[in-house]
Amino acid sequence: MKKRGFTLLEVTLVIVISSSILTTLYGIMTLLPKVKNTNDARQNLIQQTNDVIDSFARIFQDYTIDYEEYFNRQMVGCNSNKRGENFQWSLNASGHCNEFTAYGNENSSRVQTDELKQHFLSYCSSNGVQWLLNFVNNCQSANLPNDRNLGRQSYGQYKWLFWDIRGDTDGQSINGVTELNLSEKYKPLEFGDSDDRDEGTGPDAVGDSDGVQELYLISHDKTRRLFLRRTLKEYKDRNGVVSTGYTIQILKLRGFDAGRKHAFKAEEDLEVYDGQVDTWACDYGQKFSCKGDDIPNYAGYKLPKDKDDGWVDLFDDNLNIVHWNIQISPVRDPDLARAIDDGQINPFIKMSLTAQLNQHLWANKVGGDTKNFQYTLQNVYDTKGFYLR
Repeated sequence: MKKRGFTLLEVTLVIVISSSILTTLYGIMTLLPKVKNTNDARQNLIQQTNDVIDSFARIFQDYTIDYEEYFNRQMVGCNSNKRGENFQWSLNASGHCNEFTAYGNENSSRVQTDELKQHFLSYCSSNGVQWLLNFVNNCQSANLPNDRNLGRQSYGQYKWLFWDIRGDTDGQSINGVTELNLSEKYKPLEFGDSDDRDEGTGPDAVGDSDGVQELYLISHDKTRRLFLRRTLKEYKDRNGVVSTGYTIQILKLRGFDAGRKHAFKAEEDLEVYDGQVDTWACDYGQKFSCKGDDIPNYAGYKLPKDKDDGWVDLFDDNLNIVHWNIQISPVRDPDLARAIDDGQINPFIKMSLTAQLNQHLWANKVGGDTKNFQYTLQNVYDTKGFYLR
């Protein structure tokens, strides 16, 4: 039997079919890594965002809402134009407030240069007594004090806005000072006598409470503070290309009873060791270093120098926190606002957060812009356990 070769048509069909198979295989082989990278990227995004939210729960375990610092922030402002009753969380591109509150270490009511950074408190009196350090009239109002009180507040100021020291019932001097020398005398004669009253009502601490942009927490024993903020960073990829993104930063502070000069100088400060925290330094024992004044007898512990001093990144560079929003409730400290019924709820923090894969690390892996790789989570952190202790 005579053998017959392949016809031209058959050869052509074989070539076409083979080419199609090879093209398909090539497409599959080139697509699979892209699919894998995309899936890996999404899984990484979801996992790391969940880890961020979970880490907040762990961080918050020993802390509750720091109403003193929220009141301080209201009076200082996020920027200098919107503070007090007009307070808003007005942020620039940095992602956090531009004004430095000094965290309770400085007091703007003292205009003398050498006294500005000392610890002074204003007191409330319903009988109209008006001393320089006793000028708050309507303490029991939900409204903030008048313009004379705007600026940096000493730690503990918010608490005293719930008290009425009324008049002088005993005529006794305070701290051995009898003359009205306001450079030396920083508590009025009306303070500390028999007619002082804890009214259980006072001003709101948290301004713009549905749009909070910085988180201020304090430990249950009132000796440690923990602050969180979002901040803009610059990144460089392996080719030197610069991109920007937002991360979360953390600052930890430790409280001291160091006196109104923050220096443990008992001979110059009659309130050293009175049991009241008046000084907040960066917690050097927890690896938070600052550049301000030293705290005597505590090597490495220093006062924060400015709004950026001491802050460290909380997470690695994989995520860009493109948005976060915090809601604080109630807006008054329920332990202080005992006479206000609608304020007697368990304090809670409601946080929503949108994370995106960081451009400088992931752009090459996902084939371009990472804006399509975003993930939003929301959680509520209840501080009930700490409030009821």
